[in-house]
Amino acid sequence: MKILVAPNGRTWNQNSRDFFQYFGFFEKNTDFISHSVQNLGFATVETFATYTHIRFQPASFATACLQRIIEILLTQPHSRIILERSGSCPAPLEVLHNRNDAIARLRILQSAARDDHDIPAAPTIIPLSLDRLGDAKRASLQTALAAWRAARRHTTTRNVAEIATSPVFGGGGMAWLPGRDRCQIAAWPRTYETYSGQSHEDRVGRDIRDLPDAAYMLPTTRAFFTAASSQEPRLDLIEARMASADGTRFWCRYERLVLPWRASPSDMFVCSVPLVRLVRRI
Repeated sequence: MKILVAPNGRTWNQNSRDFFQYFGFFEKNTDFISHSVQNLGFATVETFATYTHIRFQPASFATACLQRIIEILLTQPHSRIILERSGSCPAPLEVLHNRNDAIARLRILQSAARDDHDIPAAPTIIPLSLDRLGDAKRASLQTALAAWRAARRHTTTRNVAEIATSPVFGGGGMAWLPGRDRCQIAAWPRTYETYSGQSHEDRVGRDIRDLPDAAYMLPTTRAFFTAASSQEPRLDLIEARMASADGTRFWCRYERLVLPWRASPSDMFVCSVPLVRLVRRI
């Protein structure tokens, strides 16, 4: 099966009338697929019995196109992936045996084709099915979900610090949603030693809109309100550009389990349980 992905992320059936009408010409023996990949920023994802083949042009590889390819890869049963860079030589094929490495490689090839200031600060967020928690490599997230259910999704203000610092919940920090229309920091993630040169304790109680990296924080905390409203857990895959204390920048790809805790009918807390999948320097 071959899927054609447009620069805006739309997927096309290569044999459909809509696809041919998109180009506006119907010359015989025209290789529409190669033309769209080499000149129009399209990419193809073709699935075989034991591997997935991705063909793209790095110089015109749009972010929305990459986003859709990542979503498609997450649905594939096998992890062997072949990358073909259209128009590149020698050795345009790369074979990767790990899905995380393949996605990271696609990200690197895309970023290398653009100016540094074009690399987006906003994260890529892909909702995942909770069925994925059945995988053994997500045992830590399974444990957190089981503990949340055992507590009947309820907490008190006295227990917030205990939940936020518990190894069961990954030390991912906790947010307070007073009235469910604001998001304030109740506990800071233990994975941060410092934040923007300041002690993370100074951030507790602050609104997330006041933080220096709001371009990252605002999109990633949007799911907190969704979880609080439905009072159901949520699993996301997040890719984001981050910076360490020494200024080194890197891509971080991680999954996070969002768990809403009810303290009162109008008072909600949300904890975020992280599971880092991959870290690559930019």
